[in-house]
Amino acid sequence: QVARAPGEPGKLTWGGAHSHTLASPGFVPVAAECSIMANTIEIIGGCSATTTRMILKREMERFGNVDVCHMGNRDNIEKEPPWVRFSDPKAADAALDAIRNGQVVIDGISIKGSKSQRRGPPLVSREPRDSMEIGSRELFLQRQAGGGGGGG
Repeated sequence: QVARAPGEPGKLTWGGAHSHTLASPGFVPVAAECSIMANTIEIIGGCSATTTRMILKREMERFGNVDVCHMGNRDNIEKEPPWVRFSDPKAADAALDAIRNGQVVIDGISIKGSKSQRRGPPLVSREPRDSMEIGSRELFLQRQAGGGGGGG
């Protein structure tokens, strides 16, 4: 975890109990990390079950280039909401202003959004799969081994 050294602007500490400092004026990786968050908007309301990633991305691209558009976890939207990361913080600000003014409507519903306060919303759910659920890798391996074809 990186943090600013108390009382010493320009110094950063990291490493917990064995902390290190980096004293170089103008070197600010914390700001670089924050700029990613400044570019990211979480959609905290208005996305329905039928809203697709492409619909959300296309609507957000009205404000600037979108680096990532992620639909979150539809089964637990409060914990993992949809989010959009823009290339430019000004585009994120413009999109957020339009969202707050009710000018972004998807599937007939005004969406609600806020700047992301997360370091990086997870791209993949970390919940283990049910034992009966099979992933694409397992399906591929089964087919390579000659099992589970389909056909008729």
